[in-house]
Amino acid sequence: MRPYFSFNSSMYNSRLGNLVFAFAVCLLITPASFAQQGESTPIQLGIKTSITSEIMDEERPVLVYTPASYDQSATSYPVIYLLDGDGHLLHTAGITQFLSNNGKMPEAIIIGLPNTDRTRDLTPALSGPSDQFPTAGGADTFLSFIADELIPYVESNYRTVPYRILIGHSFGGLFSVNALLKKPGLFNAHISISPSMWWDNKGLVDKVGTFMKDNPELKGSYYMTLGNEGGAMLAGTWELAGVFEEHGPQHFKWHFELMKEETHGSIPHRSTYKGLEWLYDGWSIDNLFGRVAEGGMEDVDAHYEALSAHFGYEIKTPESIVNQVGYTLLGQERVEEAVAVMQRNATNFPESPNVYDSLGDAYKANGDTDKASESYKKACSMGSAVNHPNTGVYCKNAVDANN
Repeated sequence: MRPYFSFNSSMYNSRLGNLVFAFAVCLLITPASFAQQGESTPIQLGIKTSITSEIMDEERPVLVYTPASYDQSATSYPVIYLLDGDGHLLHTAGITQFLSNNGKMPEAIIIGLPNTDRTRDLTPALSGPSDQFPTAGGADTFLSFIADELIPYVESNYRTVPYRILIGHSFGGLFSVNALLKKPGLFNAHISISPSMWWDNKGLVDKVGTFMKDNPELKGSYYMTLGNEGGAMLAGTWELAGVFEEHGPQHFKWHFELMKEETHGSIPHRSTYKGLEWLYDGWSIDNLFGRVAEGGMEDVDAHYEALSAHFGYEIKTPESIVNQVGYTLLGQERVEEAVAVMQRNATNFPESPNVYDSLGDAYKANGDTDKASESYKKACSMGSAVNHPNTGVYCKNAVDANN
């Protein structure tokens, strides 16, 4: 089992550690009337680890969030690389969980990157010395760390698909623009939140225009926002949007949104939510049961084949979607069709105990008690092996099937 956050002294040095610790304390310290109802357990968010970076010549902290299904499946996931991770992991994890639970995007792994020297790591080199930002200019080195050390570490230790999203706010948004220029294929999508395009007299804006004119085959998705910020913040970001409009290549998808009701500090949450919605527009399937009625599961499969072509990796029709169809067919007493649909799920997701429990329901409805019992037992055994949260239900079904 992968380790979870432990509240040791090193955790107190990060805002995330303090937040998780405070949240766990709130959960564990309950009034006596509640405590008597049962044992209290902490809610786990992820792990904190570190990478010894030769490129940065320092130990780099890394925060890792995996979705709830990670330990109960063999599924691979897209990865969100989150700058200022100590400040944004909590709300970003909540957003991805909420959107994926509602079918608006896939579940995702989040890699949060806390800062050691924020100005150094997130800003491109200045054209001249600066008394205000004496450590500035290390963005290219930090980008090399991400590309050559962090990403290989993540992809060798976690189940990932070849789809990466970079989210950055303020200097992090500036870093995102620089990453697009220096390593354009490293990230498939960017969410750039109130980027500090005023940096170095807006020097990066002109470079983006030249880069895009020289790279007409550039692909990717870029979502950018700005809050109720005027002056140089507004000017630089507005000019960058103009460059995208004038020189953006045909296959470079972008969107700029002014969020006048948000401040520079409040804008990350709403931008992340809307940015992921925009990026995964069309992910959910409309009128699922109508499409099944008209075109069968083949029509549903065609939707996910189109998503596969768009995102560049295989996206199977999700287990949950097939399950919905199967139980709808059972409700309509189309039992043999339901059995076929549930069997398909077991073939496509053989590592999931839930598919065997559902298949057991279909066999039971079809009067095949032996096969139902066998499927329930398999669900119980597999669920127990991975500590699946529904194991109690699976095992009860297995017992009931033999009575």
